[in-house]
Amino acid sequence: MELDDFKKKDRQRKDFAKVDDQSSNERIDNMIDTFKSYQKTQRKKAIYIIILNFSLAAIYISNMAFQKGMTALGYFILGMGCIGAVLYLFIRYKPFSAETYSLPLKEFLDRAERKTSYFNSIDYFIIIPLLMFLGTGGGMVFTTRLLRYTDNSTLLIIIWVLFFISLCLFGFWAGKKNWQKEFGDLHTSIKEMKNSFSANGKKMEIRPDQAKD
Repeated sequence: MELDDFKKKDRQRKDFAKVDDQSSNERIDNMIDTFKSYQKTQRKKAIYIIILNFSLAAIYISNMAFQKGMTALGYFILGMGCIGAVLYLFIRYKPFSAETYSLPLKEFLDRAERKTSYFNSIDYFIIIPLLMFLGTGGGMVFTTRLLRYTDNSTLLIIIWVLFFISLCLFGFWAGKKNWQKEFGDLHTSIKEMKNSFSANGKKMEIRPDQAKD
């Protein structure tokens, strides 16, 4: 094989590498644009739910002042639970800072994957105790209110527990189904991109305008 043949093959390899690199950058840019759109959508939804929970907290704590004993305590627990939900939602759906987009690619994709997941381990760690807190407060209000009409507190507790657990399970199922429809593809794309670039330790290079929110 002559020297010119080696030069041609070397040039082809460089051309293929250049095209592949350009394709990767385009994929990253498109993913970032989609991810930012996702964050804006989720942030807007979170603000509406934050307002709702804050309003409920104000109502529950106001009602507490007109109640006594277990009922008052139940309203207080409900109010604190709603405030806890407000703090969780505010932190959970806080958009990434511009600096996050300059992290190494793998680290950025790790964060983006956690951000776009329906629930991650940290979410479960916070949400399960929060739901137990709300369930306890709601159960206390439900039971003490209905004890005016029956003395069977055990039956009331069983009814509330079954109702609350069913409500949580339905909410989880319906929420995940809706998330899968709206954002499942984005989450899958980020996971696939992370796997394909897992061996790549270079810094993610993006245009300056991509780092702006």
